[in-house]
Amino acid sequence: MSTGRHRLPSPTVTTTRRLARSPLGISAVVVALVVAAAIAVPVGIGMLGCDETRYLRVSATQSLAPVLREAATEFNSERPSYNGDCVYAQVDEIAPHRIMAALAGGSGTDSTITPHVWVPESSAWVELTRMSAGGTHGIETAPPSLAASPVVLAAPEDTEGMPDPDDTDWTLVLPGERDPQRPLVMVDPNRGADGMTVMHAVRRHLGSGDAADTAMTDFVRDVQTDSAFGEIDLATFFTGATLSGDRPAPVIVVPEQAVVSYNAARPGTAPLLRAHYPEEGTVSLDHPYVTTTDDPSLRSAAADLYEVLRDDAYRDRMRELGFRDPGGTASAALSARPGIIADDPVVHGDLTGDALLASVTDWNRLSMPSRTLVLADVSANMAEDLDGEDGPTRMEAAKRAALMGLALFPDATDMGLWLISEDHGESGREEAADMHRLGDAESGEENTRRQELIEVAETIDVHGGGSRLYDNILSAYDEVQAVYDEEKINSVILLTAGRDEGSSDLSHGELVAALQDRFDPNRPVSLFIIAFGEQADREELRDIAAATSGSLFVTDDPDEIGDIFLSSISRRLCVPDCDN
Repeated sequence: MSTGRHRLPSPTVTTTRRLARSPLGISAVVVALVVAAAIAVPVGIGMLGCDETRYLRVSATQSLAPVLREAATEFNSERPSYNGDCVYAQVDEIAPHRIMAALAGGSGTDSTITPHVWVPESSAWVELTRMSAGGTHGIETAPPSLAASPVVLAAPEDTEGMPDPDDTDWTLVLPGERDPQRPLVMVDPNRGADGMTVMHAVRRHLGSGDAADTAMTDFVRDVQTDSAFGEIDLATFFTGATLSGDRPAPVIVVPEQAVVSYNAARPGTAPLLRAHYPEEGTVSLDHPYVTTTDDPSLRSAAADLYEVLRDDAYRDRMRELGFRDPGGTASAALSARPGIIADDPVVHGDLTGDALLASVTDWNRLSMPSRTLVLADVSANMAEDLDGEDGPTRMEAAKRAALMGLALFPDATDMGLWLISEDHGESGREEAADMHRLGDAESGEENTRRQELIEVAETIDVHGGGSRLYDNILSAYDEVQAVYDEEKINSVILLTAGRDEGSSDLSHGELVAALQDRFDPNRPVSLFIIAFGEQADREELRDIAAATSGSLFVTDDPDEIGDIFLSSISRRLCVPDCDN
């Protein structure tokens, strides 16, 4: 890397200083400085006789970007040139998922943000990029680490119900393991490796199988409304002002460095935060320095910038910001900071490969909004007792299920409702509500779709006649397929007594064949059937659900309805390859 000599102040600098003494000249100075900032570096480099001025684009996390900018300033001050080309380093803060998409070359990506040097929070992003289908040929395979920071659970000191910082485990993030009013805040796993860490830890704790998938569904639905879409700034949660209402302070999953940074800058009225270290082990965010270009000049420039960063002054700056050394050891300066445990925490390297994909895929499938058409059976069979022993009727259980389901689905859900009975005219149904977003009100209406459906569910009653079950299942399936939304989980939910009894034009076999023919694994629409009472035609209903990679639940216990809905939602994890 070439270096330049120190020079005397230029005439331009002297003139600017004289002009600044005049009040009338202040505006002119401001404009001149803005223009100079835009052109000074390229022009100055060009005057050195470079064939071309090139830019080394560097993308870093928000927390580490200040150090990268300082190093880039020193790098640029040396006026480096390579093979006759001058190179100027620029540092930007761009979310890692955007960089991953740009490096992978996916459709719709912006090539102008593709960096030559990438410093994400974790090598997990590098591995996900390599696993993608796009072009990642220039990306380094063994990038060095600049700094480390373990993923921790942060909460105010002396928070009621929190374990000791060194006696914590990942079950603390699960519903039921903390105050039900105390929210858990984490980064969306698509946007941060700390979010991936949580999903991986929860899955490892829960294991596999239907019960585990149901528990995972419960966790995601509990936490998704409080998930963040980028690096979490703890100061936005703990400002020193009194929290609104009586809601307890949240537990927040962040890198240890964020806790150190917050505690150093917090106002006196804001609480001190404690970092809690899961005993089962956590992930250490290693902040790799990744060279992503094949260009020889830019690769040389990237290597020289890394050498600048290796200087003790920059290592000390990273320690001041709350980072550990690359190996995970806390410096003496970090050890003296409040709120942390300086001893090396238990960490693991399990968040790789398939585990990464599973963590993100589980989250995306379970948090993805729904587009669903609900069929409510109002035939004569729904008037019968649910358990045959003078308990609630099937219709009463269906009402309870409908109201519970409405409470589980978020506002972004598109939902419609058909009431099915052969006494509802030629079609055998009343289309009570077309598919509309639950959180929105239709034009000119005050009530949201959710409020409208709650009113329908509370007043729904047996209409009589046969169910026309098979005909209406196929009609509903065709309806959802016709308005399929790629951005949502598309389904039909059936609440039924579970018996057609020859009321349909279609036979059972014809319905199953038609559904098998219509089911498209690339655009799956699944059928979820909740049948009330053991008198339901269980085998026939199971065949119908299986034709669409859906599921059947038969119950005579209203208390099971909540778990049934969570189980049906958890089926998203296996569609389109579910075994019924």
